[in-house]
Amino acid sequence: PQWRSSFRSCPSGPRPRWGLDNWSTHHSTMTKGVTRTLTRAFLDRVAPTRQSCRLSPYRSFAASSSTHAAASNNNNYNGNHAPRLQRKPVQQFPQSPTRTVPDSIDPPPYAATGSPPFSENFSQHVVYLHEEEASIEQMRKAAKLARKILDLACSLAKPGVLTDEIDDAVHNAIIEEGAYPSPLNYHGFPKSSCSSINEIICHGIPDLRPLQFGDVVSFDISCFLDGVHGDNCATVIVGDEQENLDEATGADWRGVPYLTKFDSQEDEMHFANARRLVQAARESLYAGIEVCRPGNCLTEVGAAIHQVADDYGYDSVRKYTGHGISHVFHCAPFVKHFRNTETMELRPGMIFTIEPMLTEGDEENLIWDDGWTVATTDGGLAAQFEHTVLITDSGVEILTIPPE
Repeated sequence: PQWRSSFRSCPSGPRPRWGLDNWSTHHSTMTKGVTRTLTRAFLDRVAPTRQSCRLSPYRSFAASSSTHAAASNNNNYNGNHAPRLQRKPVQQFPQSPTRTVPDSIDPPPYAATGSPPFSENFSQHVVYLHEEEASIEQMRKAAKLARKILDLACSLAKPGVLTDEIDDAVHNAIIEEGAYPSPLNYHGFPKSSCSSINEIICHGIPDLRPLQFGDVVSFDISCFLDGVHGDNCATVIVGDEQENLDEATGADWRGVPYLTKFDSQEDEMHFANARRLVQAARESLYAGIEVCRPGNCLTEVGAAIHQVADDYGYDSVRKYTGHGISHVFHCAPFVKHFRNTETMELRPGMIFTIEPMLTEGDEENLIWDDGWTVATTDGGLAAQFEHTVLITDSGVEILTIPPE
């Protein structure tokens, strides 16, 4: 890909606001040479609406954490939330040894040392433009593999399953595809995926903790294939599924029917709250994608995401952002998921991730002493979704879609 060290800023003054109807008229995606217009019907299928979420009989029942006693005594966030249910905070569990990768797999530059080379640090200040179809197709391939493995990870999230077992399955599945798990030894990260549970916002390290009924867990899956990275993330609620379709009253983003029978009202309220948070996080992702088109600004992506968080009464994490991705795992542009003054103009050929992290309480967070795990300070639940997207001549293409 070509790179550019600077970009024209967006023009000053008010920018036009596009509704779904206008946007679907003017913007489409290209998938293997076939143009697919992103219509209102398509968006309704892939992203839940705020109105449908408001039909829930419950508001938000946020969970407190005894880890932070001061926060636990405050049961109100901003007036939009009901008292928080009590639950135990996530704790560190032992980890299995770091997994190895066969010599036959082409690794990224940091695989052996844990430190990205200087050239990748330089990439923090440049934006790569994928102007050749061969380069774009290479990115599509890596992104689709990342999505395939993400779907695998989500399907394995059952009560009693260890996050380490899921990481092992992810590791082996990526290697079977001839790829390298991008997180492994990136700045020393010890595992091949991230699994972030309940109040863990991101970068959770898979360990020997069994998943529990009602856990809200985000899986961040990335892979390095044929010299480039693919990256995506999704959140599921452990145990929130049933086989009887006739009794289902709804389904999650995968189409898995929601659980309808609970042992207690407390469980039912927890699941109602968790579903609402997960839906909001996913909707915020698609709101950010919706405003991606040539000539728009990164600031519009952050504003769209933040608006969804506000509409639900949640907060959007400031510290961690989306990022450019190519042969470099993390590079410019860096995509903020909140209102900001980032004026970089979007141009065809840009490829980057949008990965909002929403919290049911305050977005303030802390890092565990393992140097990686990021948790909400007040113990509130968090949810995250992520896509890798390409800015096209006419709009945006989501690269991390399931393989056909």
